[in-house]
Amino acid sequence: MYEVEVWIDVVCRGGNRSETVCTLFANHRMPIRPLMEETLSFHQAKGSNLEFKLVSPVGPARQTSVRVTIDEVSHYAVKSDGEVLFKTSLRCSEIPVVSEQDARVVCEFMTGQVGFEIDPYGVNKLAS
Repeated sequence: MYEVEVWIDVVCRGGNRSETVCTLFANHRMPIRPLMEETLSFHQAKGSNLEFKLVSPVGPARQTSVRVTIDEVSHYAVKSDGEVLFKTSLRCSEIPVVSEQDARVVCEFMTGQVGFEIDPYGVNKLAS
């Protein structure tokens, strides 16, 4: 199993705006070694009915799942209990939502069902 950090920005692209709403992150165990340009898909739990609008090349589209592309795979070292540990970090493509309300629903889904957290040190327009 590979342990990875996953980082994803949620960006509001409704109308003429392009604004980062927040950054999601999680530590996940994966059975495969992730590579750049692969996709990660996150599906809702059975019985969940959350729906949100994502921006697509053909316009807004109602969705119930999130799909992102791995843009960057990086590694870094940290010292823990006298030994050096190497960690892997994935930076993924953004989740382009239509509105702030859609961002709230996406974040509710990703934090409540997929184990992500909102980065407490980054931008968080949903906090207010």
